[in-house]
Amino acid sequence: MGKRLWTTAGALLVLGFGVASCAGASQGSSQEPSTPSTGTESGASSSAASSERSVEGTVVHFTAGSTVVKAVIDRDTRTARSFVDMLPMTLRFSDYGGKEKVASPPRHFDFTGAEGMKPKAGDLFSYQPWSNLGFFYNADGSSHSDSLVRIGRSDDIEQIVKLDGQDVTISIAK
Repeated sequence: MGKRLWTTAGALLVLGFGVASCAGASQGSSQEPSTPSTGTESGASSSAASSERSVEGTVVHFTAGSTVVKAVIDRDTRTARSFVDMLPMTLRFSDYGGKEKVASPPRHFDFTGAEGMKPKAGDLFSYQPWSNLGFFYNADGSSHSDSLVRIGRSDDIEQIVKLDGQDVTISIAK
């Protein structure tokens, strides 16, 4: 009986070290999951490309069924680059305040050096405290906010309104 107890204790000790070393390895990892809970993403190939070249002028399509919103990245900023690095992805958009269609991307944007903005209908933006993504379709009564960061622009206001409640695939236009 004593030999059996030592064998069991030894096996548990080896198993414990194996589990502890696996847990330690995963805690030190800085990689993010490849499939976010809010959508799908495959930014690995676009990440290297957008960090080496300007994203200004990049055309991005937001597609939900037959609804397509065409947006253009209007400045090469870290926030715009971090957005492009996440593409393609699929997000569910919802209405916010009767003025915006918003969604939550799988990662936070890089707001280094970001400037605030006074919203206009058609602005593609992120709100820094929530790091969300959105379009203004009605900016009446809105004033400048340092927390809003413009990423791009769209003239498809009527199509933006149709994104509400939809799973929207966001990709660089080909």
